[in-house]
Amino acid sequence: MSMHLNRRHCLRMLGALPLVHSVAAQTPSGERSLVFGMVPYLPVQQLVRLYEPIVALIERTLGRPCVLATAPDFEQFIERARKGEFDIIGASPHVARLLQREEGFSPLARATAALEPLVVVPTESPLKRLQDLSQRAVLVADPFAVHVLIALRDIRDHGVVPGRDVKLVVAGTQRNCVQRMLNGDAPAAVGSASTLTLLPPELSTRFKVLTRCPKGLTPMAYLAHPRWSAQAPKLSQNLLQFPNTPEGQGLLKATQHEGLSALSIAELATADPLVTEYYRQRANTF
Repeated sequence: MSMHLNRRHCLRMLGALPLVHSVAAQTPSGERSLVFGMVPYLPVQQLVRLYEPIVALIERTLGRPCVLATAPDFEQFIERARKGEFDIIGASPHVARLLQREEGFSPLARATAALEPLVVVPTESPLKRLQDLSQRAVLVADPFAVHVLIALRDIRDHGVVPGRDVKLVVAGTQRNCVQRMLNGDAPAAVGSASTLTLLPPELSTRFKVLTRCPKGLTPMAYLAHPRWSAQAPKLSQNLLQFPNTPEGQGLLKATQHEGLSALSIAELATADPLVTEYYRQRANTF
């Protein structure tokens, strides 16, 4: 088996195992492998396939083997990041801001595409507006995912209070949300435009957009743990040059992220309302 296939197999396994195992991964020389933590917005296998070029870039920049790891949900991802289990992270803007503000992570770069949350319904649905969701259920991938938090704020702004007037049903992934909605488990689902475009035609042709929620800063931000703050400028530089390579262009096309640009603390601060929404939703969940 080739070295490339070995690494791909290893990444797949590490993404599915508890993070404590991935952090403990050792190279043959006994050196600890770096861990690139990616928020669980897609199934593990898709994350591994999509972000392997970023793993390779981290390896080249820091001169150490790197593995991709994730978590079962956003809450556990944040907790593991707080514990220092990730060296570099790819995160939604509210997670990025939370970890930068509270844990000292260094911003590196962000995708230039805007995050566009959508509330979708089956093509034959009679629902016409957000107020029609009152006393109904809505499927979400994760109550702490940024596209869900933006949608919940929008739904609340239209006079429908999540958790009181509308029931949230957690489905795990956006694909599961759409599939379960089409199966009749709920009349509506929340997704992001970029992720819903990755769905197969047998799903994507069977729903329509009920509403387009306010756009967010970015679907993906990259940050470094404080222990890598000295190397953050080099990591940022290499990420910003990445779109000029065939691998970078392939990644951006596959993820619908368009490009990469510098990320400042001031930009991250614009996600503070979403951090507030995260803590509100967390208080209602636990």
